[in-house]
Amino acid sequence: MSAAPADTARPAGAEPAVPRVLIVEDDEAQARLVQLLVAAAGLACAGTAATAEDAVRLAPAADVVLMDYRLEGARSGLDALREIRAAGYQGSVIMMTGHGSERVAAEALHLGANDYIIKEDGFAQLLPEVLARVVRVREIERQLAVAQHNLIRAERRAAIGEIVVALSHEINNPLMALSSQLDLLGLDQGSFPPASLAALAQARQQLARIAELLRRLAELDHEQATTYVGATRMTDLSKPAGGRG
Repeated sequence: MSAAPADTARPAGAEPAVPRVLIVEDDEAQARLVQLLVAAAGLACAGTAATAEDAVRLAPAADVVLMDYRLEGARSGLDALREIRAAGYQGSVIMMTGHGSERVAAEALHLGANDYIIKEDGFAQLLPEVLARVVRVREIERQLAVAQHNLIRAERRAAIGEIVVALSHEINNPLMALSSQLDLLGLDQGSFPPASLAALAQARQQLARIAELLRRLAELDHEQATTYVGATRMTDLSKPAGGRG
């Protein structure tokens, strides 16, 4: 039985509306049964595979891998599981084993399987339940990751707000004092040589720049980051506040 790829490719990084299931099963009749059960559970088929090599190749396109233990060739489902996890596969894996293979199921869980099911009487009734449970846990984990991401962003925004308050307090007062001194000096421009007048003008420009940066900091309502050398991300004050620039 040769590998059958999915009908359409999933966009990179996209979370599909309907989870896609890769069926790894070397028995054609069993594979067709599993396909029917997957469809009946409201899930999409991401393809079928009969060997560990095909399973590893097709796994990245799937959200869930239904992995049979016994496959065509010398490598087993455990070998395929070990390899796709080593490659960084983040989807869910359900190991399918024969009756009396509890040891295999335990090893599969140790290698990173999310669940397992034994192919015995009642398999057709139990598989949809196992699929639903794994998909539900996957969605909970996804929502948790989103919540954690939003929490981190909120904490960063709060930290930016605290920094802005501190900067405004520590810099605005001396900034205003310097500006006042420059204004006083400007009243007596006739007594300064041209070079000094140029230095005063440059000082005014720098003070105006600092004041503008403080204003932009005060108006920040979201992270505006730029990636620099070494993948370092820093708040970018050169972008207009409130926009993506």
